[in-house]
Amino acid sequence: MTFQHLRMTFLASSIALLCACNSEIDDLAAQNQQESEGSDHEHVEITSNGRLAISHADTANVSIYDADEKQLLEMFNTVNTVSGLFASPDYRYAVLIQRADNYVEFIDGGLFSEAHDDHFDDFNQAPALSNFTLTNDKPTHFDVSDGQAALFFDGNIDAGIPASFAILTDESIEAGEVLARHTFNNAMHGTAQVRGDSVITTFRSDDTVSVLPNFVEQLHVHGDHFHQEQRFEVECPALHGSAQNHEHVAFGCGDGVLVVTQEDESFSAIKVANLDSFAEGVRIGSIKGSEHSELFLGIAQSTLFYTIDAENDLMTQLDWQQDINNTILASTLDAISGEFYVLESDGMLSILSAEDDWQVSARFQIAEQSSASYSMTASAADDMLYISDNSNQNIIAVDTHEQTSEAILTLDFTPNKITWLGIAADSEHEEHEH
Repeated sequence: MTFQHLRMTFLASSIALLCACNSEIDDLAAQNQQESEGSDHEHVEITSNGRLAISHADTANVSIYDADEKQLLEMFNTVNTVSGLFASPDYRYAVLIQRADNYVEFIDGGLFSEAHDDHFDDFNQAPALSNFTLTNDKPTHFDVSDGQAALFFDGNIDAGIPASFAILTDESIEAGEVLARHTFNNAMHGTAQVRGDSVITTFRSDDTVSVLPNFVEQLHVHGDHFHQEQRFEVECPALHGSAQNHEHVAFGCGDGVLVVTQEDESFSAIKVANLDSFAEGVRIGSIKGSEHSELFLGIAQSTLFYTIDAENDLMTQLDWQQDINNTILASTLDAISGEFYVLESDGMLSILSAEDDWQVSARFQIAEQSSASYSMTASAADDMLYISDNSNQNIIAVDTHEQTSEAILTLDFTPNKITWLGIAADSEHEEHEH
């Protein structure tokens, strides 16, 4: 059974539950009404700037703000303090990672679309804390691809609790279930990337002392679980960081970047070695990928940026900073536009474009010189970027097209993480412009 089949099963189950609540007479009446009024169904379309989920730094709370009205909609109590905050694959839910407490919660942001015949209807509802929770050791990485997410649990190496991952969609979160899950033989600080009916994920051999994995393998879905298809022979010591684009999946290794290439249903792996200019101890530990580029962006020591060209087995350093003494305060990748936003300590925001081989396409001032703590998130509905100024307890809205910024919210708490929720624009005709 494929992921797509599983998604359809969830939808069918929901419809069956609704139908079971009606009598046969009610069913006939509803059928007659649909036949007589079906042509009158009005397509509901909502235009909104979306909502902002903001976690509290010092308390177990997450607040949801309306980006249109710039006001608080609801503050939710969470079971524990939230350490990681993500948007679900279709931006309906906030995923609340509570790593130290082995717990994950979900908040329904209330803005979403549902399929209806040959179109989608939009919904605007009050935010709500979901009853669906996940409990497993050390939830950490949350990687989204093509409407699905892999949530990786590191396990506990000292307690002998193995790592695992769960596959989620907005539909499965609504149904209170995972699509499929996999448990490894041991603990590791790993990651997983969904590729259709396969997952390209990490493997840690028993003779490895570090909690970091050292190999990559391909798993294939079978119903609600996975079978191993292959473990790639190319080793990836001290693996950390992963991303994917149209044809490739990349993993950061201590000695380079391992790239898995997909051709139809076949997968193969190569290693793009680190440059000779790398100082001892320097390695790529974070990777960005986009459907807009065949190149990956590899990041070492937070400010050293490299393009990874799998087709030509080539790594190239980018000369992207105006001042190499700057540090990075916050960054985020816009999954729709393929633009990587980087806020530096001089208050300048740089935009690196995947379409332009990750070159800087724009740079402008949005803040004073600072060493403060920031978090940021990109809107999937328009060209807006939202930045949480944690030290000053406010939210800055940046129009990345007009290159303007303004503080839109003053908070009465110290924020930690921020993520955008809402109805994404149709990327085919409303992609962000710069």
